[in-house]
Amino acid sequence: MFGTDLFVSDDILSIGSSLSIGSSKHDASARAIGSGCLHAPPLTLNPTTFDVPAVPDPAHFCRNNFASACGNSDQNQAVKFAKGTTTLAFKFDGGIIVSVDSRSTMGAYIASGTVKKVIEINPFLLGTMAGGAADCSFWERNLGMQCRLYELRNKKRITVAAASKLLANTMSSYRGYGLSMGTMITGWDETGPQLYYVDDDGTRLHGRYFSVGSGSTYAYGVLDTYYRPDLTVEEAIDLGKRAIYHACHRDAMSGSINNLYHVTKDGWVKIHAIDVNDMHYEFLEEKKNAMASS
Repeated sequence: MFGTDLFVSDDILSIGSSLSIGSSKHDASARAIGSGCLHAPPLTLNPTTFDVPAVPDPAHFCRNNFASACGNSDQNQAVKFAKGTTTLAFKFDGGIIVSVDSRSTMGAYIASGTVKKVIEINPFLLGTMAGGAADCSFWERNLGMQCRLYELRNKKRITVAAASKLLANTMSSYRGYGLSMGTMITGWDETGPQLYYVDDDGTRLHGRYFSVGSGSTYAYGVLDTYYRPDLTVEEAIDLGKRAIYHACHRDAMSGSINNLYHVTKDGWVKIHAIDVNDMHYEFLEEKKNAMASS
């Protein structure tokens, strides 16, 4: 299938072994940086060559070491997926607040600081992203397509409960395939404000507030302390802002920009996008003033 010549490196994680169809000669100079070569290889476009893990059985290696897992269940894998984020949403008398950070990490490496972790499914429905960015983005956009088809068939807007059920059904059908998703589906329908949590196992929970991601424990600490249903809109926005700030301050995998949305019976509106560094100095000054006056 791949030809007769397979070069195996001493480093099993080296993605520098080329399998050439119809060729029995391996060009060592084609190895990429990081796999023992001191120079960048020349750029070549060879459609008959592709890179695979440098092991005798690449397919077996990928099946056993590239699975996306929760907790420490990937401790025996050579490749461990390090994920990090903080997302939260809560219902109150004035609607729903959705507040997220914007940092994307690959272990200790910050891949991006401008990730849009709120998926705008339709003018009345929002979804959040936590876990694998590709999985969340693709399947929530797929949910948007399903919601639009529902509207065209039934001549009415889909409910939040039905939308979350569609996503949960999709996740259930792909259970065990290595998806990594922890999302919240929220919005306003004829029953009022609704909030659901859906993950890659097909779990679907209805609640008043949720937080998902590596910084969620810190966000929950703030929400558990200060949340109440009768918050004013200004208090709710401030709570969503502070919960994300404290999570970003304590969790290295969360940070960059706080994007905050408010959902009402007229649809969602984006309130702000604030750098958490600016929030740090704002709250630090507030703390100093409070201590000076006490």
